[in-house]
Amino acid sequence: MITNATENTEKFEKIINNSDFLGKKILADYISHQLKETNSFYVGDNTAFMLSGTNLTLCGNPSADELEEILMFCNFCGVKSIESQIPRLPMNIDKVLHIMEYAGDIPEKQQDMIVNDDNYSFVKFCCSNFHNLSFDIVYSNFTRKINKGISDICYLKRNGKIASGAISTEYGADTVYITFVSTAAEYRNQGLAAKVIGHIIAENADKKVILKCEDALKPFYEKLGFKAVGTVKLYKE
Repeated sequence: MITNATENTEKFEKIINNSDFLGKKILADYISHQLKETNSFYVGDNTAFMLSGTNLTLCGNPSADELEEILMFCNFCGVKSIESQIPRLPMNIDKVLHIMEYAGDIPEKQQDMIVNDDNYSFVKFCCSNFHNLSFDIVYSNFTRKINKGISDICYLKRNGKIASGAISTEYGADTVYITFVSTAAEYRNQGLAAKVIGHIIAENADKKVILKCEDALKPFYEKLGFKAVGTVKLYKE
């Protein structure tokens, strides 16, 4: 039976703490909400999930009956897409993303890297480089995580403008997850994204560093020293 996480906190936390990559994602968001605003977090018999707008992030190992209940919940809440590492859901696979883990040498830190300064401008920069991003949602999400000490925004400036950057988020005690790797059009193919990623790796030398990417970007990250360790499937109606 699906219930709000507040009704069975112990079970919810056990599932997300002992789950797959997406369990770590849910955990980071759960902690950033200061364990109070938990209306977006739910738990079932063998699964836990997070509702964000019309997207649902699902972890665990649901039975057929539980999966049917989750899909009914999605229909009721107007969910349009589900991200999951469950091999197959009764929905169309829209995209498969590769989970990449860094396996190379520790790069050098960048002396001119800017960290957690003018987060507003950096999120605006990200939204200009990625389609269909909601500034309000992204800004509030990462501001919460930065204030909680879970995330860092890192970027490089060139000629007084943000040229390239990324966001790193702690996924538990031993893992850092990189998102929103972005470079302004006029500064691409100059190795700036590699410097940003390398700086994050160097700052977290004692942790696993992971990110997700599409097929087209997999060779780029492999050249940087990442290797594929799994996939996440995006399902849509």
